[in-house]
Amino acid sequence: MNRLLALVVCVIAVVAGWMAYSRVSSASADVSASLAPKIEGSKIYFVPIGSFPSEEIEPLVRYYHEKYKLEITIAKRIPVDPATSDDSRHQLIAEKLAASLRNLSEYANDPNAVLIGFTSEDIYPMSQNWQFAFGWRLGSAGAAVVSTARMSLHYDGEPSGIDLPERRLRKVVTKDIGILYYGLSQSQNPRSVLYSQILGIEELDQVGDDF
Repeated sequence: MNRLLALVVCVIAVVAGWMAYSRVSSASADVSASLAPKIEGSKIYFVPIGSFPSEEIEPLVRYYHEKYKLEITIAKRIPVDPATSDDSRHQLIAEKLAASLRNLSEYANDPNAVLIGFTSEDIYPMSQNWQFAFGWRLGSAGAAVVSTARMSLHYDGEPSGIDLPERRLRKVVTKDIGILYYGLSQSQNPRSVLYSQILGIEELDQVGDDF
């Protein structure tokens, strides 16, 4: 009798798990299917800046192709514009760095190009009283820059996983794609990747991976 009961419980658990997985998979597919670019014919380009390794960008290209069916091109590397450097802080100025994508990228003159640059240098926005930023967007220019300088920070109680810096990077890039490419608005939901108040590493870890 106990064996039969255990078997029934196992079957129920398997069925419930399969149904939950199906709902999640279906929801993800529905979200992807409902998304459309803000500007018809626009295309996303990932741009390594300075010495940022291209091999760290390639997994992102595969991820967005698999999840959102996006065809993203890795553009030619651009140098760090000396005008973006703040020597007094040993950081790059986020706004100027993002703007430099439109000046230096091979796709600079394509108004339908969404340019997302990647740097390993620490950045800060001169328009805000912040110590640093994970990234910065210039919506009117269709450009954004992402910095990995602080994505390996640690704190007590942080999520476990050796891929944590990569996941943090992916969240920042996903937010940029959502806003610049899909035209989505920022969110007040602290679990959404579009959350508007990601000011530190803990907030970045708390948000999810999806819009």
